[in-house]
Amino acid sequence: MKLFIIISHYLRLSQAIKEYLTKMLIQTDNVKIEAIGGLENGEVLGTQPLELLEVINNYPNINEIFIFPDLGSASLTAESITSMLNNKQIYISRGGIVENTFAAYVLANSGAGFQEVVDACKEPIIK
Repeated sequence: MKLFIIISHYLRLSQAIKEYLTKMLIQTDNVKIEAIGGLENGEVLGTQPLELLEVINNYPNINEIFIFPDLGSASLTAESITSMLNNKQIYISRGGIVENTFAAYVLANSGAGFQEVVDACKEPIIK
C-alpha cells in the first residue's frame, strides 16, 4: 500500500485535487490519499511541518509515501520532515501538482511498484 499526501498552502486546493483523483478513478486498496495545508484550520495560507508528520505517523504500516507539494516552500516543509524518517521510502514530487499526482495515482492505484510510480512523476505528460 502507498500513501499519497497532497500538501498545499491552500487547504481547499489539496482537497480539490484529492476529490478529482477519487472521481476520475475507482479507488482500490492500493493507495490512501490525504490532503493537507493551510494554517488555522485552512483559513490562512501556509503549511505546517508537524501536520505532515502527523499524517505520516497515522499510517505506521505504510512504508511507501509520495508527497505532492504545490510550491517550493511546501517542498521544504516535506524535506524537513522526511529527513527525520529513515524507515520509509519517500518521494517528493517536483513537477506540476495536478499532473504528477494524477499520473502517479493511476499507476499506484493499479498496483505498480514504488519506482514505477516515481518514474511516472518524472515523465512529462505532454511531450
